[in-house]
Order: sequence, then structure tokens, then C-alpha cells
Amino acid sequence: MTFAASPDELLPGIRLGVVRGTTYGLFGPPEEFVPQARALGAGIVRVNIYWSQAEPESGRFDWAALDALLDQLDDDDEAWVTVCAGSEWATRRATRWLPASPALDIDRYRHFVRALAAHRPGRIRFWQCEIEPCLPLFWAGTAGDYLAQLRVFHDAVKQADSAALVVLGAAVPGAMLGDGPAGAHTWARFFGEVLRDGVEHFDVFDIHPYGDPYDVPELVRTCRAQLAAHGCEKPVVASEHSGPLPTDFPENLPHLAGVLAVHQRQFLGQEPVPDTLEGIEAAADAPVVELYRRMAELPSSLQMFMSGCPSELEEKRHRLACRDLVVRTILALAEGIRRNLYYPIAPEWDFHRDSRAAGALMFGKLQLLDSRGGIIGHRHPAADAFESMARLLGDVTRVRRIPVTDRPNLYLFEAERPQGTPVLVVWERGGDEGSANEFAWEWPYLRAHAVDAYGARVPVDIAAGTLRVPISPTPVFIDSAVSGGR
Repeated sequence: MTFAASPDELLPGIRLGVVRGTTYGLFGPPEEFVPQARALGAGIVRVNIYWSQAEPESGRFDWAALDALLDQLDDDDEAWVTVCAGSEWATRRATRWLPASPALDIDRYRHFVRALAAHRPGRIRFWQCEIEPCLPLFWAGTAGDYLAQLRVFHDAVKQADSAALVVLGAAVPGAMLGDGPAGAHTWARFFGEVLRDGVEHFDVFDIHPYGDPYDVPELVRTCRAQLAAHGCEKPVVASEHSGPLPTDFPENLPHLAGVLAVHQRQFLGQEPVPDTLEGIEAAADAPVVELYRRMAELPSSLQMFMSGCPSELEEKRHRLACRDLVVRTILALAEGIRRNLYYPIAPEWDFHRDSRAAGALMFGKLQLLDSRGGIIGHRHPAADAFESMARLLGDVTRVRRIPVTDRPNLYLFEAERPQGTPVLVVWERGGDEGSANEFAWEWPYLRAHAVDAYGARVPVDIAAGTLRVPISPTPVFIDSAVSGGR
């Protein structure tokens, strides 16, 4: 078996972070976003850089997007760049954007990656080879093509910056694709081929755990099992996640059949993705247009994902997003994930919020912050939930689940600190949003401070060494450190 350094050695501490979006500086000037991410408590940021950006013509490099990122970083910030082989001149599939595809000349690709990693070495901690190469939307090639490119990518990065970590392109759960040939094990088949001969060519395995947040633990374990089956033991991280999505509500599915068909064709590479700003702005999918035409007739669980929905539905979706963010993150951390990034910090483009494209309906309301005129600023409630969680977990070294055998729907976690008292995180799966049951736990401290995922104070009662708080499907953080000692 091939052993890498332990997660503690390779990825010290736990860091929560954010992804800028699918593009950064590709269809407009690269904007400021790292200070806003830092203000949320993010300790790591990720962007995608396309070959078409960094080397628009053979031998002519343009570092505007990469420098814009690097110039925003503080000494303590970690940075992650996902490198995408989308080029109008250098790749098999000519495009500025997606899908990426194999290089026409592998030596030219080697030169490009080495120049990118050597531009300001020592500042980018993670270099990733492609976004989600198991999906044809992101990679127009075979697993063998990807492995050949990964080998070159790994060697080029290490030659330019030996301390940097190379990340395998991300695995995504089949729930993103629905049934059929692109179903639940597409990523497993793809990476099975890559791992057979590629375990020496990356340092970190990445997943994008969308879908049901309660599937996250099993997804992480499945990835680790697949690594072990190929004699490989390396850290697993999650560089992209968020929710909920319209498909998470069964009552929405009959209405989404046409949209999902378009969405799947895009993910399978059967429908081209516009690669100019004008093309993206003009994009509209007929099934989405039809949904908007009869919006008032649709279930409220679908309306809340649409632009211009009633304010009470918008507020409900915001509450669900806060809950999902915390649940998904805590479940990942409890499985040993030490780098966990939310997607995205802000909308891709200002016009995206009103788009009638399938992707906008599916993912258009996930952002933490809003953007106007290229300025990222206004916070959505999930941004406050992210900040509250990041501050409470800022010095945590490990998160572990505490089983409570007589309450199988109770999710209780202890977040350990190197010094001081731990933080408890607790919720009860199922039930209505407004439901509440009592949680009682032995509590050897004088006081406790509790807040929920929305940032609201939760009443706490401590008597005879027992803490009691009301709990519901909304996670609650319980901390003694801010309110006095033992």
C-alpha cells in the first residue's frame, strides 16, 4: 500500500472556505472576493483558471486572473486553483470554457502548467487537475486521457513548486445526474480506471458532495474504500458543496422532468455550453421558460428556487439553506474532512439571477453574497450562518459524532479544541421546521451559550449538572467557553 503523510501532517487543522464560482476573470475583470470571504471566517479560497485565460495564444501568457487572486491573499490564507484545459487553440475541443479536453500537444500542456505554477511559487497550496473530469460537461475525454494529462500535470507542478499539493479532479455523487447511464457510479468507474495506474500522481482526493446531506458520510467512506482498493491512502477533502437543490423535494420532480432532461444533456456533453458572454446571456431553455409561465401553479417548494418568488418562500429557502450548510459541513468534518469549501460565495454574473437557463434554476440561489456591478457585498442569511459556524469552529481540531442509541434521529457532535472546552452541535432529523423536542446532556460547566444555524439565541437550562435545550431539525451550537469556566 502507498502511504501518504497523515492528514494532520499534510493538512494541518480544519479550514472552512468558499469557491468563487465556475469562472473567475474569464468573462469579465477578476473582482475582489477574498476580503469578503475572510470576513466570513473562510480560511481557504478556490478559483478555476482556464488555459484560455492564462495562455490565450501559444507562448503569450496573461497573469491577470491569477495575480488578482494572489494580490488579495494574506499570509494566513490558503489558496486553491483548479486548472481547466479549455483552450481555443491548444486542446482537442476548441473552447474558452467547457468542456475541457486533452491537449493537442502534451509538451505544450506541460509548459503551460509549469509556467502557471512557477509564476509566484509558494503561494498556491493546492493545484487541481480539472473540475469534475468524471462528467462530460467538464471533461471531453476518456479516463485514460485524463490519466495521461494528470501525470504531466503532477510533474509540472512539483517541478515548479515542490511544496504544493496536487489534487485529483473531483468525484461527484450520482444524485447530480439522475438515473440512466450517468447514474450513481459514474464517478466510481471513472476513478477506478484513473487510480489503477495513477496513485503516484496526486496528493489529495477531492469530492463534491451535493445531493442529500445525509449521504455525505457514506460518500466519504466509499471514496476512502476505493482508494484503499487501489493501495492508496490519501486525504479526502470537499472543495465544493451546497444545497438545497430543487431536486431535493420529491413533489418538484414531475414538474422538473423537462428541465432535468436538458440538465442531463448538458452534463453528458450532448448539448453545447455557450463559451461567450453574449451566448450565455442569450441562453434560455424552453422547459425553464415554460415553468416561469405557469409559476403560480407550481408547488411552493419549486417556486422558492425561482427568481421573483413570493417573499415568504424566499425567506423559507434562506432558512433551509442555513440549515443545509451547517448539517452538510458538520457531517463532512465528522468523517475526517479537513478542507471543506462552500460553492459559491457570489453569483457568477450579475444577470445570472434572472436567467431562464436550466443551470440557473438548479444552482442560481446558492450564493452566500450578492453582486451588483461587479462588487460583491450584500449578505444572504446563509452568509451569516457560515460566519457563525466558522467562528465557533475556528480553533477546532476534530469533530466526532456521539451516538445516542435510544434516539436514532438525534445527531450529536463534539468539536474538540486544543485548549478549553469543546463545542457541541446537535439537531434532530425529521419533523417540521417549527417542531422542538428537549435535549438533555450531562454538563460539568457553570454556564452555556447556545445559538442555532440562523444565529438566534436558544434558551438553555442548567440544573444539577444537566443541560437542557430545545432542539429541532435546525442545528444548535452549544458552547461554554464564551460564558465563563467550570
